[in-house]
Amino acid sequence: MTAPLPPPRGLVLVADDDPVMRLLMRQMLTQVGLDVIEAEDGVQALASYKHSGPDLVMLDVDMPALDGFAVCREIRRQEVGGSVPIIMVTGGDELEAVTRAYEVGATDFISKPINWPILGHRVLYVLRASDAIARLRIADAHNRAVLAAIPDTFFRLNREGFYLDYEQGHDASAGFSLSDCVGSHIGDVLPPEIAARLLDQAHAVLATQHIGSVDYTLTHEDSTRHFEARLVATGADEVLGLVRDISERKRTEEQIRRLAYCDSLTGIPNRQAFLETLERELLRSKEHDKKFAVLFMDLDAFKRINDTLGHDVGDHLLKVVSERLRETIRPSDLVLRAEHEFEASFGGSNLARLGGDEFTILIPDLERVEDALNVAHRVKEAMRRPFMIEAHEIFVTASIGISLYPEDGEDCNSLLKYADTAMYHAKNCGKNNAKLYSSSLTMEIMSHVKMEVGLRKALQNNELYLLYQPQIDVPSTQIVGVEALVRWRHPERGIISPTEFIPLAEETGLIVPIGEWVLRTACNQAKAWQSDGGRAIRMAVNLSAKQFKDENLMQIVLSALADTGLDARLLELELTEGTLMDDARATMVTLEQLRGIGVYLSIDDFGTGYSSMNYLKRFDVRALKIDKSFIAGLPQDTENAAITRAIIAMAHGLKMVVVAEGVETDEQLLMLEEYGCDMAQGYFLGHPSPHDTITAMLVRQTDQLASLETRALRRQGFA
Repeated sequence: MTAPLPPPRGLVLVADDDPVMRLLMRQMLTQVGLDVIEAEDGVQALASYKHSGPDLVMLDVDMPALDGFAVCREIRRQEVGGSVPIIMVTGGDELEAVTRAYEVGATDFISKPINWPILGHRVLYVLRASDAIARLRIADAHNRAVLAAIPDTFFRLNREGFYLDYEQGHDASAGFSLSDCVGSHIGDVLPPEIAARLLDQAHAVLATQHIGSVDYTLTHEDSTRHFEARLVATGADEVLGLVRDISERKRTEEQIRRLAYCDSLTGIPNRQAFLETLERELLRSKEHDKKFAVLFMDLDAFKRINDTLGHDVGDHLLKVVSERLRETIRPSDLVLRAEHEFEASFGGSNLARLGGDEFTILIPDLERVEDALNVAHRVKEAMRRPFMIEAHEIFVTASIGISLYPEDGEDCNSLLKYADTAMYHAKNCGKNNAKLYSSSLTMEIMSHVKMEVGLRKALQNNELYLLYQPQIDVPSTQIVGVEALVRWRHPERGIISPTEFIPLAEETGLIVPIGEWVLRTACNQAKAWQSDGGRAIRMAVNLSAKQFKDENLMQIVLSALADTGLDARLLELELTEGTLMDDARATMVTLEQLRGIGVYLSIDDFGTGYSSMNYLKRFDVRALKIDKSFIAGLPQDTENAAITRAIIAMAHGLKMVVVAEGVETDEQLLMLEEYGCDMAQGYFLGHPSPHDTITAMLVRQTDQLASLETRALRRQGFA
């Protein structure tokens, strides 16, 4: 027996003048089993469409020769019979572009920036919906053919609504017996509401001489059937009616509706369904002067689950999360109205998945703000319970933002956006939080965005500069090194604190290019001091976690040393305990490479993290910097004194140099000297200063050393 042929692969025409976009689209579409042909402009797109007959077309709006709108319009003009699905790729969510796309015949649209991981799946869903529509058209054509060969049930009706004739079709479910109908009034045969609609349509057909139709549903025992009655005037006072069973078509339409409104992974409503539900609730609340709340929930650190356990586990977790959310929300939290057919058919849940690990909950008829907070608290507690996924015990938390109608906004987009804003505020407050929206959050986020834009320009506009804080040898009080500290002079706000812009740089990834600039500038300055005064002092530069994990780190360090001519032994790279402990195996490899070129390595802010003695031995760094929080209380704080002494003793036992940060008094320096601390830095020894200030300090120190040597020689009779 011959094996069945595999299902044909779908062919997608991708038209975009950007080769990178075409490459990415090809990659995403082939991953889900689709074949791709490409076109560089609108003219090529039309030619490829005519030649290859693709199953789906993706058109960029902006293309040379012919834009996407013109190509879409021309394809629709040339089509015969079926309609190929067309997806327009727009430059954003502009309403004008989206509206125009649908006006020229587009099936769907995708906004840039494109969410690449779901592109292929979205195209598959469009193809699936298109196939369903095609099947629906085939079913209709089949029905018409059957009607032509074997008539369905038909009847003749006079203006008053009495049956003049009745012919039962082969499908007995489509009507009633001859004896039930002929001579009877339509209201005695059909339910009153259906009979009234049919009679009204019959009068309209007689008045206009146009064909009319009425869809209706009949329920018999446990069976529900859908019918379409088409009416045409056959005289001044008579109409001919043809009754067709359209139950299968209704089921197909419902299937298409599910594809459009139901999240395929979790089975709950998707973003589009939620927006329509929210719009209806908004109108209802305005009409009845009610309040409601929108909850926006996001799982904390969900990306870590995908990265460590795989996307299959992540998808399974999302399914279980949606089930737990369903169980957690009380019945009165549901938006279920009899007049909303969609909500009735999909369970009427106010719960929806917007995408990824984002879920929304609608709470109608809100009496008090505390009611929304109580729901958020129940959701948080439900998420904190462990999830058992494929033998993995997974712990997650949730951050929730809440917006209120009408206090926070009077339109759907604003309420959803403000709930999202409040959710991000909850994350910034430590995660596993629920926060209400306030207008100050929008101002804060706008300020955050404005600062990010400014920080991106800071490097190219030379707004960043370095200060250097001296590090002294404790026994001799001589400067043996400096720590490079980056500062930002904003053209409008002036000096911005590092505590404000460094976390932003970490969050946005700008810390990598900024860190490279700091490294090069610091190495260049260290080499200049060595060349000008013959003083070789070590330059300490902080490495962030993102920099340390950057695959180009070694090349950046080697390039900076080569370009400036600085000896690698005069460069000290400072890393935090958290950076070292994250992925210890990869850390060991990177540290070994850095040690191999002679770079001096130290642990910054020691004592605030979670390093163990075993890891300190394995990492084999050269120095520990005691965090200033332990130095601040000296000499009065006996506990800090004991911790400081223990750290120094431990480090010396591991043959490591100890540097104390935050030294601000002479008493602290004396105690550190007594404990055997090797080096120190702090305001007492020198503030972060420009390079010329450090140069002057080095010159004075050199002069003092020369003077001391001269005096010693004189005492010995040599000068």
